[in-house]
Amino acid sequence: MDARISWTRRLHALLGLFLALSFAGDLVAQRLPGDDWMVYEDVGQAGFDPERLEAARRSWEALPSSAFMVVADGAVVAAWGDVDRRFMCHSVRKSFLSALYGIYWDRGEIELNKTMTDLGIDDYPDPLLATERRARILDLLKARSGVFHPAAYAGRTDSRPRGSEGPGRYFAYNNWDFNTLAAILAQETGAEVFTAFDEHFARPLGMEDWRVSDGFYHYERDKSRFPAYPFRMSARDAARFGLLFAREGVWGDHRVLSRNWVRRSTALYSIDDEALGYGFMWWVYREPRFLRHGMYSALGVGNQMIAVLPELDLVIVNRADTYGDVRTPLSGLLDLIEEVLQARTGAPAADPELVPLAIEPDPRITSVPDGELAELVGEWTYPAAPLGLPSSGTTRVRPGDGHLVAYFPFDGTFRLYRQPDGTLHAEDSLERYWPVRAADGSLAGLAAAEDLTRAAVVAAAREEPDKAQEFLEQVGGRGGLDEAVGQALVDLFSGDRRSAERRLDGLTETHSRGAVAAVADNAGEDLLELGRTAAAIEVYELLSGVFPGAPGAWTDLGAAYEAAGREAEAVRAYERALELEPGNQRAQEAVRRLHGD
Repeated sequence: MDARISWTRRLHALLGLFLALSFAGDLVAQRLPGDDWMVYEDVGQAGFDPERLEAARRSWEALPSSAFMVVADGAVVAAWGDVDRRFMCHSVRKSFLSALYGIYWDRGEIELNKTMTDLGIDDYPDPLLATERRARILDLLKARSGVFHPAAYAGRTDSRPRGSEGPGRYFAYNNWDFNTLAAILAQETGAEVFTAFDEHFARPLGMEDWRVSDGFYHYERDKSRFPAYPFRMSARDAARFGLLFAREGVWGDHRVLSRNWVRRSTALYSIDDEALGYGFMWWVYREPRFLRHGMYSALGVGNQMIAVLPELDLVIVNRADTYGDVRTPLSGLLDLIEEVLQARTGAPAADPELVPLAIEPDPRITSVPDGELAELVGEWTYPAAPLGLPSSGTTRVRPGDGHLVAYFPFDGTFRLYRQPDGTLHAEDSLERYWPVRAADGSLAGLAAAEDLTRAAVVAAAREEPDKAQEFLEQVGGRGGLDEAVGQALVDLFSGDRRSAERRLDGLTETHSRGAVAAVADNAGEDLLELGRTAAAIEVYELLSGVFPGAPGAWTDLGAAYEAAGREAEAVRAYERALELEPGNQRAQEAVRRLHGD
């Protein structure tokens, strides 16, 4: 008996020693970025063929992509484009939130099997159904809640009739799940998304560009009480986040996330299509060319991507400037990633030559005496009242150190830098802002090119052509797509429909049809909100004529007809939208409403 006890004790001791050594091995120091990323001076030492990598660069240059990074063994192989510029992350934000759930799940502070009923979660203006209240946190993380409630910042929405699917049964990419998860995290742990991300990821990983003010809450209270939580982030900071996951939650000698959570959250739970599946707000790649490397990614509008290939200790980041309507096609991006992988010839050298990643300074980042900026500090209606546009919130501007810090509804917080011509340059979005003055000469707010062109359209609809032209001249060719669409609509209200049609059609040579239509659609919404229904109908008739295959144009035209009491024409427009897009819920509901169903 004593021998058996002694052997058991020795076995437990050996097991404990094995586990301790395993964990110690888990924290073996690996190369990491410090204050700056380090770059392989010779990509051959990174295990990449220089000629093949150069061919991949040429492929990247042919894509609409704004920044692209490849990190191997903790150092930079490629950094192309504006890798220090904070672009909108869009749905990449969801993978950030998934990681935050891992922090608190590892600590035992959140129970994933709690239901909406357990949590006391409900919504407005439409309450949750009894079946929807049975959804667990776990179901929301997997986008399998069965809750088909309207949501803010919707984007892609895989919707079905409410109550048609029980929790856990059906994968439906739906922002209600993702937005509500942020509110649940705050309720259960007290963690606010952006400050928690800063505490647990940005600071420990040494992110260079991130600031807490790069996140903001986006509300659409007519749909849901739960806001979205957009992030801005640079490619080089996103690469640090990806590297943490490539290292299975370890950063240097510190474990940030458990290996269990990293693997659990990036496992495959749902099939989306032949190429992709879904984990806990991470996309998992099913194609053999990526599956063999265990690739998964955070993914957002425009194909913002943080791709992690843990089998290779490789991270690949793509950023697209959605401020400027840049969208990287997914097929082209995946082919580029395959080309990068084919350029890899072996493991990195043990002691490669590394140099700091060089970043070119932006000459528009200025510093001026605070006294020159004092007049621009304050709060104003947004858009500025003299523009004659519907109010949608408040612009708040405070002083920085030689610059301004401005908050804009729907866009968040940006630093603004005074330019020699008196305009203000916004970091990241690269938007130009003009001071707007009231009739008495006092400052009434700031206006971007989009605001000035919207104001020009409204002035033209009010038969004030001189004022419309004055707004457009103020933009002076610096307003891009907004200015071009605005000029087309000013032509429309000046009686030159043919010119308006030619301008809109011509813009599709350099911009997507959807982007052109979205700018015109915003003008139509302004006119409806201002009670200028006839003018809004003109805009939507123009859109449906120039883009007859666009279901959104017909849906908007139907709404404008309905607002004018022209119900028969509204039904015809909605029915045309449904012919083009049978699943168009907005048109379906409108037709039922107008038929009295």
